[in-house]
Amino acid sequence: MATASQVEELQSEALQCPICLEMLRKPKVLPCGHCYCASCLQSHINSKVIKQGIHQAYFPCPVCRAGTYLSDPKVNVERWAEIFPVNSKVPPLLELAEETHGIRFCDKCNKWNIQSTAVSVCNDCKRFMCEICKKHHNENHSQLRHDVIDLNSENTSCFTIPNLSAIEICRRHPKKSIEFYCKDHSSLCCSRCGFLEHRKCERVITIEDMFQTFDIGTTSRDLEANLRNIGSHLKQMTSKVKENAESIKTDKSAILQEIRNLKSEINKQLRKLEDDLIASLEGNHKSEDLNLQNQEAKCQSLIIAIENDLTKYDLVMTHGSEAQKVIMLHNMAQSQNKYQKIMSEYNEDMRHIKFRFCVNKRVKDLLKELDGFGVIKVTRTKHVDTSCLAETPSQPKAEVVSGSIGIPLKNRKAVKITDFNVKVQGDSAVCHISDVITLPGANHILVDRANSKIKVFGEDYQFQESMAVQGNPWNACILPDNNIAVTVPNNKTIVIIGIADKMKKITDLRTRLSCWGIAVFKKRLIIITCNDEDCILILDMTGAEVSSVRPDNYISDKLICPWYVKVNKSEIYVSYSFGHKMVAYNRLWNTLFTYTDQNMALPDGIETDREGNVYLCGYDSYNVQQISADGRLIRTLITKKKDKLKPRTLRFYRDRDRFIVSYCNSNCVEVYDICD
Repeated sequence: MATASQVEELQSEALQCPICLEMLRKPKVLPCGHCYCASCLQSHINSKVIKQGIHQAYFPCPVCRAGTYLSDPKVNVERWAEIFPVNSKVPPLLELAEETHGIRFCDKCNKWNIQSTAVSVCNDCKRFMCEICKKHHNENHSQLRHDVIDLNSENTSCFTIPNLSAIEICRRHPKKSIEFYCKDHSSLCCSRCGFLEHRKCERVITIEDMFQTFDIGTTSRDLEANLRNIGSHLKQMTSKVKENAESIKTDKSAILQEIRNLKSEINKQLRKLEDDLIASLEGNHKSEDLNLQNQEAKCQSLIIAIENDLTKYDLVMTHGSEAQKVIMLHNMAQSQNKYQKIMSEYNEDMRHIKFRFCVNKRVKDLLKELDGFGVIKVTRTKHVDTSCLAETPSQPKAEVVSGSIGIPLKNRKAVKITDFNVKVQGDSAVCHISDVITLPGANHILVDRANSKIKVFGEDYQFQESMAVQGNPWNACILPDNNIAVTVPNNKTIVIIGIADKMKKITDLRTRLSCWGIAVFKKRLIIITCNDEDCILILDMTGAEVSSVRPDNYISDKLICPWYVKVNKSEIYVSYSFGHKMVAYNRLWNTLFTYTDQNMALPDGIETDREGNVYLCGYDSYNVQQISADGRLIRTLITKKKDKLKPRTLRFYRDRDRFIVSYCNSNCVEVYDICD
């Protein structure tokens, strides 16, 4: 059996798909020995065979470029990946990797689509934490005595027994323990809660008295029975969801077959129309070609007759007698008149032939009106019985948390809660905050392009420190090791800065082209360059260039001047400022959708929320738009046309529905809450 050390050694190579850079899923192995996820391999095949029009059962390996030929060329190209065998050696290693020292990521950062390596786990919160989140967790829960375990210790294979003493801590006042129970409000409270909120209540008793009067056995049995009932219903719901997932797979297959049948019928009719049209073309061509050949033959015959007469004429005029010359001239004059008459007749009958294809008007109208084969209708009917969730009289009332939980973010309001001044001592110009990073605990890192500084403001929006940067910084992102990377386009440099205690420059990464937007995706740096040939660079974490990308629609869609990039799970969003567009790509850089709107001019900063909605800053339209995950305008969230403020970037806080907006040439940034 493989050991943990062997797993760690193989993880980066044998267990990682070279295409998506994630752990292999349904690993398929090619004859050359390279292994890929089944879905990634099929996407690669589609891009090479379908899009590039390779007309044979062949495709190159993405890594070594070795030719891979199918044993059965008749198989549909969309099922080629299924033919290749599963690498039987990989699944056991994957299982072992999960059980041993597989890399864990911070749960809180992951919620905001940031991959930060976890260094510890809270046994009470049941969450993995990176170094920064651990620090703020310890500060926020210092009085709750949470059991935080270092991932390097031997106790991290599973969660241990909870710290029962933490149950007694008051949720509102962590320094106090629960001592009382208010029967008027059915509420547990500490001495401070009792003094502040329950001093007018008539039925406040101690926990000890509550225990004496409380039927623990009956209540616990009722609660346990109810929870088991809920669990049972959840299992039924899970079963129905799985059944539904299988049924929609069947629906999908049936619809795909219907689409293929429809396509086949359309192709059949098109082939018939094509054959009829070609037959008509061939018939007309044959007839007209024969006429032209006859005309050519007549002209050639007349030319030969004239050439014969000219030969006789030359002979007589050279060797003939005077009488012969006179006769020849007389005959030539008559022949000339005859040839002239015949040529005029030929010319009168001659026609210039030209073929032209006239498209049937009904076909043109059909093409204009036809916007698809049909539509896919999805119906959602309620079928899960939730009566088990009704509250039973014997159980204590559950704590109700007020707020807008459950209301989609697209249906909430954006309310400005504050703004704060970001101009600090030593700034010589009006601030131009071109990017913002929000950290746990609400610390803010601001990129001030105009003053060539990186600034840090605390949770209270008070200035803490700044660091000068050579050149004009533009964009920034958090790296997996919790340092930050800042792009400096005019220097073709990415500055790596440590932020653990005080800001400290670690190193510079040099880039081949000017670097503007930056984001982390699958342990790679995505760099936006504004270069027409290689507008996107892919770097590893050392700054080495791995590849370059120019999307297929870069020229056709006039995608000019890309400046900002945002990664959300498997989607990559790029704003093309002077092209007035934002484009969403998948991990293979295939276009998912292109967004444009008449009220969006010079789009810049891009952000996504926890529900997948996209936020786009309109620099020249003075607004911020909220866009759905499939590229539809939801609403204009902020407009600053009256104030002449040009939004540059927007960033959400990691742990709440709150965001910060910066503007070009403004000393203030604004903070908004999304609330009901």
